[in-house]
Amino acid sequence: MELARIAVLGAGNGGCAAAADLARRGYHVALHGRSPHRLAPLLERGGIAMAGVLGEGFVSLPTITDDVAVAVDGADLVMLAVPVSAHPNYAAALAPILAPEQVLFLNPGHMGGGLFVAHEIHRIAGRTDVRTCEVTTLTYVCRMKDPATVNILKTVTNLAFAAFPGRHQAELFELMRTVYPDIVQVRDVLETGFLDINAVEHPAQIICNAGWVEATEGGYLFYYEGTTPAVGRVIDRLDAERMAIAAAAGIPTRPFVRTFFDTGYTTEAAMLTGSAHAALQESAPNRWITGPRSLDHRYVHEDIGWGLVPWSEMGRRLDVTTGAIDALISLGSVMNGIDYRTEGLTLERLGLAERDLRDLGGFLERGIA
Repeated sequence: MELARIAVLGAGNGGCAAAADLARRGYHVALHGRSPHRLAPLLERGGIAMAGVLGEGFVSLPTITDDVAVAVDGADLVMLAVPVSAHPNYAAALAPILAPEQVLFLNPGHMGGGLFVAHEIHRIAGRTDVRTCEVTTLTYVCRMKDPATVNILKTVTNLAFAAFPGRHQAELFELMRTVYPDIVQVRDVLETGFLDINAVEHPAQIICNAGWVEATEGGYLFYYEGTTPAVGRVIDRLDAERMAIAAAAGIPTRPFVRTFFDTGYTTEAAMLTGSAHAALQESAPNRWITGPRSLDHRYVHEDIGWGLVPWSEMGRRLDVTTGAIDALISLGSVMNGIDYRTEGLTLERLGLAERDLRDLGGFLERGIA
């Protein structure tokens, strides 16, 4: 199978970066966004302006639409480039229209994205023929400079890749390497999920700086100024809990600072300290990124509700203490008035509630029967 036509679902930072990059490289790209207001400046120009490490200039797009069916029609690859909290809406939209031969690529999958989407499509439509694959975090470090211009600060290297069901992984890995040559294959989609570096760092960075977020409306350097030594220690403790859960479940993983280095976010010297504070202080790609304007942000909704919640639930089932993880879930829930333990990514929504968490290999390989 060769990829020629790609549907990019999501017109935010990541979706616009992917659409511009892939169209620039010669793929036929259809870009979907759920908001006509968001798409208006892109439609007016007929594409996206690019800035940053991949070059400067305007990239035209043949299709820009708020209709999922129009975007997906005829695509070889359907890319979900949205916050994982948007996955329920897209799973519902794709359940009746995704063709069995189309590949669904989550960019990113974060913690459990592919599992959730496959389980949700099965719940809605009874389908067991959907092939998903994912990388653990977004393939680009990027931000929108204005509504029609994306600034790509970096392309991420050594990104962990896996497929669900795992029986399709070898084929899909070779396919996706034609699009993103720097991906690396790992065992399964729980290994990619446990390498979700956003869920390791963002909850502490935003909750511990909640006053600064609200007082300045994000007017500070989120990763650099916001990761003080104390915040770094919270990240380190959370990371130790994450690794303990993975070990109890037999899931391969590695420390946050190692993944942060492998994906090109920090220096080797900072990585060797083993300190999240040092790694974030030496993160050139993130150095000038400012904070969110409020706590109503994916760093809370996504990284707590859809990152920390499933880790906490797995820890509880596996008798692993998760004090830092649970504290951040509780604080985020209070601050935003949302019960993330019920609204987030529970084991039931992942399709794992009735399964033995120490023996998931067969299920991850076969898929949903």
